[in-house]
Amino acid sequence: MGVALMLLASASFATMAALVKSLGAETGIWQMVCLRCLISAPVLFSVLALQGRPLVVRAKRALAVRTLLGTSAMLGFFYALTHMDLAGCVFIGRAQPLFLALLAPLVLGERAPAAAWVAIAAGLAGVALILDPAGEWNLGAAAAGFAALASAGAHLMVRRLNRTDEPLVIVANFTMITGLLTLVPAALTFRPMNGRQWLVIAAVAMLATCGQLLMTNAYRRDRAPAVAAASYSSLVLSVVYGYLFWDEIPGPRVIAGGFFILAGGLFLLKSRYGREEAA
Repeated sequence: MGVALMLLASASFATMAALVKSLGAETGIWQMVCLRCLISAPVLFSVLALQGRPLVVRAKRALAVRTLLGTSAMLGFFYALTHMDLAGCVFIGRAQPLFLALLAPLVLGERAPAAAWVAIAAGLAGVALILDPAGEWNLGAAAAGFAALASAGAHLMVRRLNRTDEPLVIVANFTMITGLLTLVPAALTFRPMNGRQWLVIAAVAMLATCGQLLMTNAYRRDRAPAVAAASYSSLVLSVVYGYLFWDEIPGPRVIAGGFFILAGGLFLLKSRYGREEAA
């Protein structure tokens, strides 16, 4: 059941990314992030209220750092989606667990097994291939890499928050605060939107919310390795969306980079959870 829920969550996130890309540069990044959060937040708080859970996190300082990093990641990811191929952007985004494993020993003092460093090296090589530093500089790809790194930092803070607060409470608080933080720059750079754009933004917000809820329930209902591996299905769907709607066919460099990122991520899962099961 957990794997099925994660497949649905991954489909929600991949579809959300495609919708953000469909808006293109015609809609400002600040207003997309702001509206995505302000539309989602009431739904998340309604779920918390219905379940009788707390509405405010206890660890407010950790939430502040998590919000700063998470907002930066969202801005970078939305920018990348509107300035590069969908598949390449999502491939780089899937390097987030590798950046997380790279930062964890430095920030949390966690010891990584030797196999994990092999996985990290493979994944980072994949990111480098897609960034193509020897070729034409791609600001969109650089933004995607920055977003993955910032997201990894945000998830490190989530680990700390999980000691005192429930995941859904953390998500709801982060979403609301991000919406409020981006409200002023969104208002200053606001671009008028037509009915179609409003519908797309609303769909982005709802898919993001559904994805978060599905993912949370997936990890509650099944073993973490299987659920985490199922999340990589978003890569396949992103390639399909890119081809169907934008005639995007990933080149050899992007395919090779995506392969290294996927292999590194799956190998990291195996080394991490395999060691925990053997302990």
